Amino acid sequence: MGVIKKRRDFLAMRGADKAHSASFLMLARDNPENGPVARLGLTVTKKLGNSVIRNRIRRRLRAAAREVFPVQASPGTDYVLVARKAAYDRNFEALLDDMKRALLRLNRNPT
Repeated sequence: MGVIKKRRDFLAMRGADKAHSASFLMLARDNPENGPVARLGLTVTKKLGNSVIRNRIRRRLRAAAREVFPVQASPGTDYVLVARKAAYDRNFEALLDDMKRALLRLNRNPT
């Protein structure tokens, strides 16, 4: 699993397919330049809380992605997770379930 770090890659996600969940909004866009790698980017805004809260949300979303993405993510696709407040204290099993459902929904509707 690759990582999206550059602003231009995040901006390229405008108009991408979306899947909503209680914990996050997932955006997906085909990017054949990646080759067989799926890339993930995270966005956690200051509206969600202080740095301790934001970092915990990031760690939880990364941990969930490490479990789910190798099996469910489409190769050559960029994904961005826009975190919501529920990602902070949601049960981890429910977080994994949210991620699986979002990936299934997005993989069903390729861009």
